[in-house]
This record gives sequence, C-alpha cells and structure tokens, in this order.
Amino acid sequence: MHAIRFSLAIFVLIFSIALGDIIYDWTESGKFDPHIIVEIFMALASFIAITVLLTSTWLSKKELIKTYYSLGEAHKALDTAKHQTQKLMGELSKVIQAQFIKWQLTDSEKEVALLLIKGLSLDEIATVRETKEKTVRQQASNLYKKAGITGRYELVAFFFEDLLIN
Repeated sequence: MHAIRFSLAIFVLIFSIALGDIIYDWTESGKFDPHIIVEIFMALASFIAITVLLTSTWLSKKELIKTYYSLGEAHKALDTAKHQTQKLMGELSKVIQAQFIKWQLTDSEKEVALLLIKGLSLDEIATVRETKEKTVRQQASNLYKKAGITGRYELVAFFFEDLLIN
C-alpha cells in the first residue's frame, strides 16, 4: 500500500510540474512546439497513471471489504455447523447410552463398548483402562452376547449404518 501511495505522489508531482511547464511555455511562446507536445504527453501519461492507481486502489478496497464480509458469514456458518454437530453428537451419545441400558451392560462393558466404537484395539483399551487384555476381551465378549452381535464391526454398524447415505 505504501508503494502505491508513493507512486501516486510521484505521478501527481510529475503531472503538476508538466502542467505548470506547459502553461509557462505556452504563455512564453504562444505556439505548439515539440517541447510543449512532449510535456503534454508526460502530463497525459501521468494523469492516466494516477487514474489507474486510484481505480485499482478503490477496487482493491472494495474486494477487501467484500472478502471481509464473506469471511464473517463463513465464520457464522462454521459456528452454526459446529453447534449442530455438537448437538447431533449429544443426541447420538444419548441413543448409544439408551441402547446400552436396553442391553443391560455393566459400566465396564459400556466403557469397553464406547472405546470399541471409537476404534481402539483390545490392547489399547486395556492400556487406557489399566486392566489386562484378557479382562477386556471377556468384557467385549459379554457385551457382544448381550447385544446379540458377533463382534466390533457389528457393534459399530449397529449405531452407524442408518446414518450412512445410500
């Protein structure tokens, strides 16, 4: 922006000097000579440069303002989407917890089930829960029996298959 202002100041200075010199030379000689014609071209070129710089600056500011407002609207849309996502996640969590109650899972089985749904391996679940993998394996087996499913993939599919778009 400083370069544009500096260029604009230079072109205004050139235009002013050229115009002043044209007026001075015209009053002195009273005729068009090659010197005056060159100065007219300099003044004209400076005037065109001034016009281009002012127009481009104005257009840049206009685009910047438009982008600023678009960004603000995008932030609002993102905030709305985040809020909706959080709301849906809360609803999904309620559905999952309600199903766990229907299956009559123990608290440990519920915790294992949630970690399985999140994609953790039995070894990772044992580490997170600070238990042995054999214990986690038994709890997973118990929850599969209570849910009437055969494994982790069916567990995940139970909750997510209806969410997928056909």
